[in-house]
Amino acid sequence: MNAILRRLTQLLESNDMELRIAAIRVIAEIGFSSRAVVQSLGRCLREPHDDLRLVALQALARLGARDVASMVVPLILSPGPVREQAMGVISAVGATVVPQLKVLYSQADFHGKRAVITALARIGGKAALHFLLKILPDEPFEIQKHLALSVCESLDRMATGAQAPIFSMVLRLLRRKDAEKKPPILVTGAILLGHFRGQRLAAKGRAVLRSLAEPRWPPEVRRHAFVSFNRLIPECRLSVAEEQFLWKSMLDEDWHNVAQHALQGFQKLELPRKVLPKLIDLLHRSPHFSVHIHIFDRIQASDQSDVADAILPFLADPRYRVREAAEAALRKMPTSIESLFGLLMKTEDLEVTQRINAILRDFPQETRQKYVERAATRLLTLLEEGDPHYRSFLEFVKHLDPEPLRKRIYQKAQALKKGRAKDKWERMAALLQILWENHLITAEGRYLLAVALVRSSPKDLSPASRRANLGLRVIRALIYDDREDLTKRLLADKDLGPEEYFYLGFHFAEEGEDMRPFSTGMLEHVVRKYPRAKVVAAAAQKLELQARAAQEAAKALEAASKGKKGDRATPARPAPVPVSPGTRPGAQPQPVGTPGGVARGKPAAAAAAAHAPAPERAGAPVRKPPQDAPNPAAGKPPVVRPVGQPAAKPKPPKRKLPPRREGAASSRHGRKKA
Repeated sequence: MNAILRRLTQLLESNDMELRIAAIRVIAEIGFSSRAVVQSLGRCLREPHDDLRLVALQALARLGARDVASMVVPLILSPGPVREQAMGVISAVGATVVPQLKVLYSQADFHGKRAVITALARIGGKAALHFLLKILPDEPFEIQKHLALSVCESLDRMATGAQAPIFSMVLRLLRRKDAEKKPPILVTGAILLGHFRGQRLAAKGRAVLRSLAEPRWPPEVRRHAFVSFNRLIPECRLSVAEEQFLWKSMLDEDWHNVAQHALQGFQKLELPRKVLPKLIDLLHRSPHFSVHIHIFDRIQASDQSDVADAILPFLADPRYRVREAAEAALRKMPTSIESLFGLLMKTEDLEVTQRINAILRDFPQETRQKYVERAATRLLTLLEEGDPHYRSFLEFVKHLDPEPLRKRIYQKAQALKKGRAKDKWERMAALLQILWENHLITAEGRYLLAVALVRSSPKDLSPASRRANLGLRVIRALIYDDREDLTKRLLADKDLGPEEYFYLGFHFAEEGEDMRPFSTGMLEHVVRKYPRAKVVAAAAQKLELQARAAQEAAKALEAASKGKKGDRATPARPAPVPVSPGTRPGAQPQPVGTPGGVARGKPAAAAAAAHAPAPERAGAPVRKPPQDAPNPAAGKPPVVRPVGQPAAKPKPPKRKLPPRREGAASSRHGRKKA
């Protein structure tokens, strides 16, 4: 093995570059880490070939480079992959290379400084971080950002007990005399304070961060102070002063830098139930809707009437998300129903009433049932005042229990019917139409609605006006329910007169056979009880027309029934039809007296009667037919010619040509020649 090791070590000094690289890889895989091998690898780092140096650094990273650290550290200033590989080797060596890195930092360019900072942060420890915090104030902004990030990563890797010395260094950084004039230093210090752990350091850090979050500091300093403060909340319980600090900060007008981060920290707090009502103050003082939404989510667990009263005004908030959050909170508060119903009784905002109805529908029916009577009373009051907000109460009552509303409307309708107000029929119809349009009306209500509509209608007999009359449609539905009972009730109603009875009778007389008995009852009542009314003559005439139409219908029915009986009997043998002279043998015989044979199968007597002259009236002069009058039995129409013109000569019959012989010429010349 020693011989092999010596041979591989000798190959590291070879002039063949590929052989040297191969030997380094073999040594790294076998794991030869003798001092001679490491020294030989260190000498390879001085070669100008990057491939050789890169392979040597990779081998040293596996074998250890403590003995050749002085050769590795300068490579951190080299560009490209060599620098990255050298940083890994240096980080593995540890704190022994920190002094050398400090010296290199002043010689490095921008990228070299970043590499040195990264290497020192990976090494960590008091010495490395002290150097990084010391150089931070005097570096440009980009280097300061890299320094802050590298130190934060180093703090996260450190144990909690080892962070105490670094905490003191951060405090000294923040207490520099020129720190107030250099906001980046304050920002860096605020960021670093958020990476300490442990109750003691967290409490001290939050105290410092609270001072950095004061309004006297620039907005970016305050923002990072709140972010770091929130990072330290899980480390230990907040004091009352710290909770009040977050509460107060949510009222700040600067949402981007202060209020939103204060809200994020406040959301991590676990508040006792008795403290929740105190959050109502935030609803009225904070200008940010996100704060309102979070407060709604918090205080809904208290379920107190005063809390519900505080949420109700936000149902009309111009911000949509606030309205939705307030509605969601009230849905989960059973004690809010009294406040909701009270607002429903007062508000004139239709959108608010719709939201309240939507919330109330989620409550148990037993709870809502207590408010039905009050809602029905309020509904009728608004309806009589002509206030459209009655619809909100209608929605509440309709989906819960419409019976109290129906009962109250019927009572008012009956009272109006018995009263003497001039507009009682219009008011009565308006009340009952609420039930009709929402499908809440019963047979009793339909009757009252029909009477009110008929009384208040102009009683125009035109078809269009009658079709548009809702009262007639309601009467029609009642006829189908129970015609006899409706007829008795209408005839006994003292609020109807001859004009109303005639109007009903006239309309339903034209609505078909099903409605005719009802129409007849109305018209007969007019004729019988009101003989001196103006519409009696028209009613009697309508009854006469109905009777005549009924008789004609009966006759038509009787004739139809007789015709059906005759069709069922055996048909009689038809009588022989006389044949007119001159008929060709074998031709279809024609009835005598029909011109050219009129419709076949028609009896001769009927044909003769059709052409016979009408009988003369008694006392009328007998008219003689003219000389040229045709004979009706001749079978030909008369020939009309002017006076003095001789009769036309008959045309001679056409001569028939002999049959064509075969082979004859088809042309004219050929026929003559043939």
